[in-house]
Amino acid sequence: MNEKKCRSLGIASIVCAGVSLVIFGALLDIVGFVLGMLAFRGAKGLLAANPTDPYAQNAFKLARIGVVLSLVAFIANMLTAVFLMPQLMQGSMGVSGATF
Repeated sequence: MNEKKCRSLGIASIVCAGVSLVIFGALLDIVGFVLGMLAFRGAKGLLAANPTDPYAQNAFKLARIGVVLSLVAFIANMLTAVFLMPQLMQGSMGVSGATF
């Protein structure tokens, strides 16, 4: 994998993490994490081949940031779901039939 593809995947991972906090939640976090891991593995190989290449170092940093942000967003989405579930379940109990 080349530097440009690793950078693009890393940036896509960061964007997925940010957008997932607003819409699509944990599903988009998983996509962002997978993209970040692909970029991380590719950038790690590039960095091992040429440790002084600034483009490989930049791609590695972006991939690492993408993976971390995806995990943080996933945890935030899961905590939101856990804390809102009792409220949602309480609101749906006792409802029988259509209420207009």
